[in-house]
Amino acid sequence: MASTPALVSALRELGDRPAVVAGGRTVSGMGLLLGVSPPGGLPRALAERVAEHAALPPSAARAAEQRLRHWAGVLGPPPVRHTVLHPGTDLALELALATLLAGGTVHCADPDQPADELLAALAANRTTHLSLPSALLWRLSRQPGLADHDLRALRLVLHVGPEPRQDDVYAAIEALGAVLAHVRAPHSQAEAADRRLRADAQAATAAAWKHSIGVTADQVTAFGAHLDRAVLTTLLHALQQVGVLIGPGPGRSEPEILATAMVVPAQRPRVGRWLAALARHGLITHQDGGAQGPLFHGAPELTTADVRDVWRPAVEAWADGLGPAAGLDRTRRAALRLPRLITGEEAPRPATPPVRWAASRGYLGAAVGALVRGTAEAHGGPEPLRVLELDRDGTETTVARALTARPRPNAEHHFTPDGGRYDVVVATATRGPEEEVAALAGLLAPGGRLLLLAPTDEQLDLLITGDTYGPAAHPAEHWRAALTAAGCPTVLTLPEDGHPMGLLGQRLFAARVD
Repeated sequence: MASTPALVSALRELGDRPAVVAGGRTVSGMGLLLGVSPPGGLPRALAERVAEHAALPPSAARAAEQRLRHWAGVLGPPPVRHTVLHPGTDLALELALATLLAGGTVHCADPDQPADELLAALAANRTTHLSLPSALLWRLSRQPGLADHDLRALRLVLHVGPEPRQDDVYAAIEALGAVLAHVRAPHSQAEAADRRLRADAQAATAAAWKHSIGVTADQVTAFGAHLDRAVLTTLLHALQQVGVLIGPGPGRSEPEILATAMVVPAQRPRVGRWLAALARHGLITHQDGGAQGPLFHGAPELTTADVRDVWRPAVEAWADGLGPAAGLDRTRRAALRLPRLITGEEAPRPATPPVRWAASRGYLGAAVGALVRGTAEAHGGPEPLRVLELDRDGTETTVARALTARPRPNAEHHFTPDGGRYDVVVATATRGPEEEVAALAGLLAPGGRLLLLAPTDEQLDLLITGDTYGPAAHPAEHWRAALTAAGCPTVLTLPEDGHPMGLLGQRLFAARVD
C-alpha cells in the first residue's frame, strides 16, 4: 500500500487549525488540501505547490521532501509561527512548505509596506520565525521605533542575500534579540553584482594601501586632539581680542556678546557657532538664560604666546608624515585674521577643506580611482559606461585617469546631470545623509554604483577656514543606514572600521542600487 506523503500528513494533522494567514484571511491545513487558495502572489503559489505535491507519486514525494526536511530542521521545534516576507520564489515556497511540514503556520506579508506596520504585524502574530531579504532586515533593525514593538517571541531570522557585513549582523542581533541565519539567494544576478563590488573594493583597498604607510591610529588621534584644542583656543582668543569672554564674570547672552564685539551681521552665524563649540568642549561655561537663550561665561585671558604654544604640538604631529605643511599653515594664517574678519575689517576668503582631509586625500583618491577602473573594465554592454562626477573636492584627474586607463575606453564622463541615468556616480556629500543619498540614488540606473565621499567626524578647523564647506558630520552608520533605506542592498565603507585613515574624518561609501 502506498504511503501518504509527509507534507500531506502534516496538513491533515493541522486539520482546522491555521496553516496560512494572508491578507486578513486564514486557511486551515485541510483547506489547503481541499484546494482553497489564499489571495496574493506567495499564498496562491503556496496553495498551488501543495496541490502539486499531493499529486506526486510516493517516490517523487519523498525526494521532494528531502530539502523540506532540511529547512524544517533549521526552523527547529514547535511552535513555529513563520512570517515570510518574500515574493513567490522557489526558496520562499520551500521555507513555507517546510513550516507546514513542521506543523507550523505561515504568515505571508508584504515586504513593501511601511516598516512600522511590518513590526506591528510581527508583534501581533507573535512571530517566532522570520524570513526576509537581508536589505530589509538591516532596515527593520535600524527602525527608530523598534523598541516599541514586543518581539520577544522571535527566535530565528533567516535573511536571504549577499555575504553580510559583520557590523550589520551584530546590530540586527542586538536589536531583535534573535538568532540570525544567512541564506544565499541561488543564481542571483544581484549576488553576482555584489561579489564584483566586494572584489573591486578589495582591489581599491590594495591600491590605496601605500598612502597609509606609516600612519597609525595613535598618531591620527593625537593630532586630532592637538588640532581641536588649538582651534578652540584660537577662537576664544579671537573673541577676547574684541573685548568679550574675558574672565568668568556675569553671564552674557549671544546677542549681547555679538553687539559688544561689534560683529558684522554677515559673521554673526559664524560667531554663534563658535560660542556653541566653545561651550560644548568646555573652554567656556554657559547656563540657561530663559527667553534670552544661554548665558555664556568667559575664561581667563589668553595671550598670543598661549595660542602659539597650543599650536606647537599640532604642528609637530602633522609634520610627522601626516600631510603637506601648506594645509596646516593655511589654517594658522586664517586664524590670525579672525578678529578683523568678524568685525568686517577684512573680507571673507573662500572656504577650504578640513586639514585632516588633506591627509586622507591620497588614500581616498586612489580608492575612488580603483573602483571606477574596476567598473569600467568589467563593463561589457554595447552602450558606453555612463559616469557622473559631482565631486567638488577636485578628484577629477583621478576619475579621468581611471576611465582612460583601458586599452579601448568605452565610457562617457559627465560633470552635470543630463536627465538620464548613470552607471556610476562619484560625489562628495554636501547635505545630510537622507537628503544627499536620496538625490544621488535617483541618478543611478538599476545596478549602478554610487561612490560617495562623506564626513564622518566633526572638523573644528572649519570654524576658522570657512564652515560653509560641506555638511555637518554624521557617523558612518548614519550614512550606511541612509544608503540602505534608499535601495542600496550592499554598502561597503573604505577604509574599513578601525583603519587609521578612517579616523581622519572622511570615508568613501561604495554602494550598489537595486
